[in-house]
Amino acid sequence: MMITVDEPQSSCYFEALPQMDGAEFAFGATKLSKNAKKKMKKKEKKQEKKEQPAAEKGGVPIQYFPDGTGAPEGVEIEYVADSMVSEDDPMYNDWIKIFEHFQKEPEKEEEADKTKQMAEKAPVKQEEKKKVVEDEDSDDEKEKEKALSRKKYKALHRLSIAELKQLVKRPDVVEVWDVTASDPRLLVYLKSYRNTVPVPRHWCNKRKYLQGKRGIEKVPFQLPDFIEATGIAKLRAAYEEKENEKTAKQKARAQSRPKMSKMDIDYQVLHDAFFRFQTKPRLSTHGELYYEGKEFEVQMKEKRPGTLSDELKTALGMPSEGVPVPPPWLINMQRYGPPPCYPNLKIQGLNAPIPTGAQFGYHPGGWGKPPVDEFGRPIYGDVFGTAEDVAPMPDDVPIEKQWWGDIKEEDIEEEEEEEENVFAHGSEQGKVKL
Repeated sequence: MMITVDEPQSSCYFEALPQMDGAEFAFGATKLSKNAKKKMKKKEKKQEKKEQPAAEKGGVPIQYFPDGTGAPEGVEIEYVADSMVSEDDPMYNDWIKIFEHFQKEPEKEEEADKTKQMAEKAPVKQEEKKKVVEDEDSDDEKEKEKALSRKKYKALHRLSIAELKQLVKRPDVVEVWDVTASDPRLLVYLKSYRNTVPVPRHWCNKRKYLQGKRGIEKVPFQLPDFIEATGIAKLRAAYEEKENEKTAKQKARAQSRPKMSKMDIDYQVLHDAFFRFQTKPRLSTHGELYYEGKEFEVQMKEKRPGTLSDELKTALGMPSEGVPVPPPWLINMQRYGPPPCYPNLKIQGLNAPIPTGAQFGYHPGGWGKPPVDEFGRPIYGDVFGTAEDVAPMPDDVPIEKQWWGDIKEEDIEEEEEEEENVFAHGSEQGKVKL
């Protein structure tokens, strides 16, 4: 049962409408007084009272329920709005298209119920179910890949640092951000190429260059060793002390009448310092760039593997005097072998005899157990010092460094002597002929 109810229209119409200024009504009507307004309200109330009993007599009385609708049980009310545009309007079709955008879309519950019922009734085998599940999973994966952003897609298909190091010839050149390049292998190849200049390290820093050095005191300039050996620094210090002791009057007099040769220094000493003992300062090599904190790094070029300084020995608890104590890494080297990077390195207790006064064993101060094979022969070298003196390895042979193409002086002297003998012999023959 459906009841269509037209929307109620306003029962009261004013014949005169007020203007914007409120002084006069439209159509030339005058403004209503308070008494006139009261009379109008009374008339409206009487008309409403007359309309209510007429509606009750003519049809079924309307009951209002708690849900806000005025329909009895089993009755649905559909509100039909008045057409806002007449069909005679030339823009009627355009207005309808606009109003359709603001209407609710019809719900598709009936279609969903039908599909559920069909799925429950239709018998599906287990194999078909598996195929359906696999297809759904593959579709979900494809949808996920499509839904991934470009940044996440690149991150998923990017090489790891370990994989990139295994693929290239120079894994020591690989850095953390090399895997993010469009072609990581080409980048590592260019970095490992000969005479390539690296990009400065601060390219990825957000702060400005050398911003971290603010607040650090600059080290005062130090004279080179060959200039400081002349003693000029002491002379300058003594001269500055004398200048500080002078009064303002003496300083003014020295400015008006200055004295020459205040610092006497031997010119021969200066000549020897600059022409005999002068050393070249350290210059940067090809491709070597400065970066923040470079001067605080330890210079490892001066260090040699296997040599321990006195400071390192005291730090490791190896006293230089008394019974020699082994380094703490000796027992692990005896178990796992010498370092493969230094095959010719001699390590006492591993491939070289232990110093005098030391003993093998695992007691405090002991040098462990020498690595030997089944027959008691040392594996890595002559640990016991019983082998005969062997000729030095080709790596240990001293190399004679000479300039290529250098002319020997002896050959020149011999040629000059021969020429002198030839000239002397020719002159004697000429004298005889004369």
